[in-house]
Amino acid sequence: MRRHTARSHRARTSRSYLTAALLRCALYLGPLSVAAAAAEPLARVAWPVPLVTLLLGWAAAQALTSTGVSLARRAGTTAAARHVGLGFAVVAGVWCALVWVAPASLVGPDRGLALVVGLGGLGTLATVTAALVTRAEAAIVLWSLPAWVLAAITLAEIQPVGTLLPAAIVVALVRAFQPVVVAGRRGRRPRLTPAEVRRGGGYLVIGASQAICVGLVWQAGPSGSTAPFWLPLLLAVPILEALIGWHTRQVESGLDAAESGAAYHRHVRSVTMITLAGLVPPFAVGVALALAAYRLPAGLPGFADTQSGVLGLAGGTLLGGVFAITYLLAARGRTGIAATLAAAPPLTAAALPFLPLPSSGPLPDAVAVLAATHLAGLLVVALIADTDQTLDDSRRTS
Repeated sequence: MRRHTARSHRARTSRSYLTAALLRCALYLGPLSVAAAAAEPLARVAWPVPLVTLLLGWAAAQALTSTGVSLARRAGTTAAARHVGLGFAVVAGVWCALVWVAPASLVGPDRGLALVVGLGGLGTLATVTAALVTRAEAAIVLWSLPAWVLAAITLAEIQPVGTLLPAAIVVALVRAFQPVVVAGRRGRRPRLTPAEVRRGGGYLVIGASQAICVGLVWQAGPSGSTAPFWLPLLLAVPILEALIGWHTRQVESGLDAAESGAAYHRHVRSVTMITLAGLVPPFAVGVALALAAYRLPAGLPGFADTQSGVLGLAGGTLLGGVFAITYLLAARGRTGIAATLAAAPPLTAAALPFLPLPSSGPLPDAVAVLAATHLAGLLVVALIADTDQTLDDSRRTS
């Protein structure tokens, strides 16, 4: 009977992490759909507008998701949603100030359009963040369907979406913050603990570093092309989400199921080795694509654009692996290490022009830095496994 109960629990756990991974992937399609539907206004603003919006919004989303989840456990979903709303309200104010003072060369000829584009992007990321902290992923996916439809209409060039896109963004935003909109008596706002603040700060660094990496690879590509760069990321997200979910659930369930510290030690080592096996393919494929880019025949028509496109694919593949390793380390409580690893590529890219090293160009340099970071991340995941096992063994015996 005990074995049957454990088997049933493992089956439910497997279904739960797979369902959660699929829901998160569907939730992330909301911002992608909004970006696709807003292709026309995005083309009319300067390139820093979407990049700065991504930097502010993604960094805030990472930090507020971390702290908001903790608040939801302690004070409920209303307090967590209010925390996310206030955080993004501050970010929106920062964006408005930046648009107000920035020169026209950085925002485009229409300053009002740049303001609206940025606020729309921040509102979409706020919707995703509120859905994650209030556990309303499934509901927000349904309320994001209008944005999916508008993206399909835009890609098919059927007709301009006009004001329908802002309406779709607002509708999903209001539904995401429903706990705040329909809340009754307001209670006392809970404060974050020092540990939560430190963890949120680590996720803030992670989010900002990831956004900068996206900008580096995007702008270094051929004429700002996004198709080769985004393709591997879109393909890797569902797989890597499932892998990270499986790893964390296996480690947590093993702590209760193992009958001794030695058994748990073996369990964590096996889980880590399987996880590493899942994180190696992005590194191998990215390096192979980078090497293939330099093996292309020089007489190939459009050689430069083809080489840059292949390097863009390599950069996107390696970046997806770095994202996965970063989130895995953060999920295991190694937020400081994860933040350091995430910040390494942008800091290295910024330092390269001042170092006496040969350079092949922005895109090859970015790919090389991401490959080195990916390899370092694999080594870190392997090395911290023994430390995690020692800490968990001490918990079992204490």
